[in-house]
Amino acid sequence: MIFNWGGSVWELMLVQRPANTHLSQSSTLGGKSPLARGDDNTLVTHAVLFAGNKAVLGILGAGVVVGALVVTAAPHVKSGLLSLKSRLSRRVAETADVETPVPLTVVAEVEPEQPDAPRLRAV
Repeated sequence: MIFNWGGSVWELMLVQRPANTHLSQSSTLGGKSPLARGDDNTLVTHAVLFAGNKAVLGILGAGVVVGALVVTAAPHVKSGLLSLKSRLSRRVAETADVETPVPLTVVAEVEPEQPDAPRLRAV
């Protein structure tokens, strides 16, 4: 992937360098040099640059595959979620029926019986 922009040629590259190394700072702001340096900033080797076209194609291809899988699986996932939702709502309704108290109806109001007051008799 090469294009001209701002009087420069830009190219996407993959960089291979040994483990425990980092790329040198470039004189261009934000850029890196292909020199691989150790933690103490000593020069270890040159980094190897590979064309990034295959990486871009691989990433795009993986995105297409993942997108196709999502589109294919979406109806199955949706039906599974709807089925789960209906089962859960049925269970909630069943437990609500069991726990709902039965209202009591009053047939007649009766005052409690009072014992008769003691009666005095003449002797």
